[in-house]
Amino acid sequence: MSLQRKQIVLNEIAFWKKNKLLPEHYCDFLMALYAQGEDTGIEEKENSSKAILAKDRKNKTILYTILGVITSILLASLLFMTTVVFLPIIVSGITIVMFLYIAVKLLKNKSVFSPLLMVCSALLLLAVSFKVWEAYFTNYPSVLICLILGNCIIWLLSGLFQKLVYFSISGIIGIMFTLFYLFYFYF
Repeated sequence: MSLQRKQIVLNEIAFWKKNKLLPEHYCDFLMALYAQGEDTGIEEKENSSKAILAKDRKNKTILYTILGVITSILLASLLFMTTVVFLPIIVSGITIVMFLYIAVKLLKNKSVFSPLLMVCSALLLLAVSFKVWEAYFTNYPSVLICLILGNCIIWLLSGLFQKLVYFSISGIIGIMFTLFYLFYFYF
């Protein structure tokens, strides 16, 4: 078999292996058979391209996470240092939804930064709850208690559904402290 035809066959087998059209051990056998013991170099190209793509994804993830944390800090400070009510709440709500969307996408890839974005979105939601209470319900402390309980329940359910222990523990502790406060000071 000519060298050009052999390379075409080897490239086709590498394509089958990459796209999982045949089991990997079949492809390895066929590549060894057609290469006749020679080094094809195809695996090295695949491994180097995978390493470059993984490094690019990791760099993007780190960048997005840093931007998310900075955005969270800026929005939290905007929530508590401004007298305008609607704009910070709307911007924070959009940011929370965006963080949760990115966190869920990163969670599917088992990224380390997904929990950080989830924590930032949970704390931003808590800050928005405080801002809503401060703007509209300052004279009603029972609304604040309900908002805190609601946040803690969301944390608990998020922890249970996403199997995140720290969210579950935070939700349980928050619910316990809030109920303790409620029964100790109101009853």
